[in-house]
Amino acid sequence: MNEENRKFEVLRVSILSHCSFACVYCAPKNKPDQTNFFPKVNYLSPELLESKIIALQPHIQIKEVHLTGGEPTLHKNLIPLIKKLKELSIGEIAITSNGFFEDGLIHEMKLAGLTRMNFSLDSFSQIGFEKLSDRKLPVERLFQRILEAKNIGLEVKVNCTVLRGYNDSEILDLLGWSGENGIPIRFLEFMKMGPLQEEHSDCFYSAEEIRETIRLKYNFSPYLTTSDSTATYHITDNGYLFGIIANHTEPFCDGCNRLRMDSLGRIYGCLSDQTSFDIPSETSEIAMVLKQAMDTKKKKFTGSGLSMKYIGG
Repeated sequence: MNEENRKFEVLRVSILSHCSFACVYCAPKNKPDQTNFFPKVNYLSPELLESKIIALQPHIQIKEVHLTGGEPTLHKNLIPLIKKLKELSIGEIAITSNGFFEDGLIHEMKLAGLTRMNFSLDSFSQIGFEKLSDRKLPVERLFQRILEAKNIGLEVKVNCTVLRGYNDSEILDLLGWSGENGIPIRFLEFMKMGPLQEEHSDCFYSAEEIRETIRLKYNFSPYLTTSDSTATYHITDNGYLFGIIANHTEPFCDGCNRLRMDSLGRIYGCLSDQTSFDIPSETSEIAMVLKQAMDTKKKKFTGSGLSMKYIGG
């Protein structure tokens, strides 16, 4: 994509900065959080989100708003947030979740206007799930939530961050389960962000290694992938669809159309840059701020000390 033609079209919003899990790649309990400019607990209010989007809409065409965190289902005003986005004529409203929330919430979110759910599914086994999440919760409940979202009519994807020595041996099981249930799965290279930056090379499992693992059991071929997709998709001979998000070894920065917002309403142009921008109250200044945010975008992913939970994991 020509840099002059790059534009923001997807807004990823971290609506709160805390989570019910302590996943080893995001918020391990034995690693202190180096970020000191975020409140320990902060909720983005529906009113603040509305005001920020209304300010942005004359300047960028927002095709999708993706609610993230932290764990967004912990937000005390989640349903009003989704309703507000629908009122603002946002075409695609998505959410990423760990799947552990109260019964009935998926139905409520769909009625409010949600169109897609992404689930973090990092392990197929109970032992692996507990090791990665640092929580003694039944992984079977997560499988049930994923199927519930699919059966209720939402578009569903599952994401698996692959870490060497943690879940690289479960890739085939996860692909098999997802494929059998007609759900696309995306395998993510472990990103050099947040508290495990120093250990990144020890845990890193590359896109090519993921493909080599899948080839042990499946034949697959390329599947049509849009230019703004973070994942490169493939389909197995028996119809299982999977993507690989390879920030490090196969960067896709040239096609990135994402603008990020934290729970304080500040925007970020790039995951590899901690620079944040307040959206000005003066309308005439917003275009310049968006250009400054766009200028922070890198040609390749370089990592950041900022944990994903603050700017939309």
